[in-house]
Amino acid sequence: MKKIIASLVAIAIASSVAFAEVKFSFYNKLYEDGTIAYHSDAADDTYTDFPAIKERMYFEVLTDRVDAMVKATVALDDYDYKHFGLQGSLDDWYIEFRPIEILTLGMHTGIFSDGSYLPIYDDNLYAGNIGSDGFTVTLRPAKDQDLRISLTAPFSFDGSDDAADVNWLNGKEEDGEDEEFNIGIGAIYGQDLFQIGLSLQDVIDSDERQFGAYVNLPTLFGLSESLTLGAGFAHTWADYATAFKDLTYFGGLGYENLLSAYATFDLDKVSFAAELLYNLGGNDDVFLDDDGVFIGYDFYSALSVSFGLADALTATAKGKILTDSTSSSKGGQETAFAAAFALDYDINDNNTVGVEFDFDTCDSDWAIAVPLYWKYHFDK
Repeated sequence: MKKIIASLVAIAIASSVAFAEVKFSFYNKLYEDGTIAYHSDAADDTYTDFPAIKERMYFEVLTDRVDAMVKATVALDDYDYKHFGLQGSLDDWYIEFRPIEILTLGMHTGIFSDGSYLPIYDDNLYAGNIGSDGFTVTLRPAKDQDLRISLTAPFSFDGSDDAADVNWLNGKEEDGEDEEFNIGIGAIYGQDLFQIGLSLQDVIDSDERQFGAYVNLPTLFGLSESLTLGAGFAHTWADYATAFKDLTYFGGLGYENLLSAYATFDLDKVSFAAELLYNLGGNDDVFLDDDGVFIGYDFYSALSVSFGLADALTATAKGKILTDSTSSSKGGQETAFAAAFALDYDINDNNTVGVEFDFDTCDSDWAIAVPLYWKYHFDK
């Protein structure tokens, strides 16, 4: 990982010298966002925890031939609930190279359809990705470059020979089952009024294959400059796929067939956002993922409203709900609710601070978090 970061820094320096058109984005964020208190009704006890203090740096450079990004975090935490320590993680990175204008070669690059985005959760559904964590070749055959066609081979950059980290060219037997070569294909086509995205992941392996189709409608075909709608559908041939495991403190959503949608509406002083996920047909056989996190919920919905209290001060209120079609008596989970209120203040063009209060509850259990942050950011 150190070599990856060093390589990205070298690319950034070389790009600034070699290319006339260079754009930079950088931020340094000091924050904490962990749960500080949790109440378990079954144990009839309330637990407290020191939230990790985190330092994150993000840097991206865009040129006419080379793009690169790295995002890394250092955390100070009481990892065994007694002794403090420092730990680092390379959260994300990518490198893209265009030897000719219509061809892009990328490592560890995600290329997501706009319609796969959830604005409140602030992430994309993986089924909308026509790239991968491995190596991706993207072709833009049209002169206006509105069409992108990608061929990708996922694998890990961790250097491990574990079956999950290697893309086996000639197959490999793991736990009595053959590991097929993993390859994905996809395309995204967009104009000013719409974007459509299609992806087919793990094409060869019928037990792992996943299909995604997404559409995005900025301005709703020109009817409103303030309104954007997005929707999509994903199907997996695997036993199940995980949408997100942390939609609230109490779990997330797994699926076989997933319907997703979002909407944003922006005015001068007020903006609204809504999003939903629905596992079509229920999720009777899916309760815990490999990490023991409950992902048996079938329906997720969230709503947020942000409004300017002053020129530099913004308030945001959010609400979320997670429901499970399987009754708790049959192994399901009670409905989970989450609410949050946040204040963000722009000190100047480069510095922003914020505070938030989060409260999640499920049945008689509850969790509280009070995220805080200071962010220094610039674009050039």
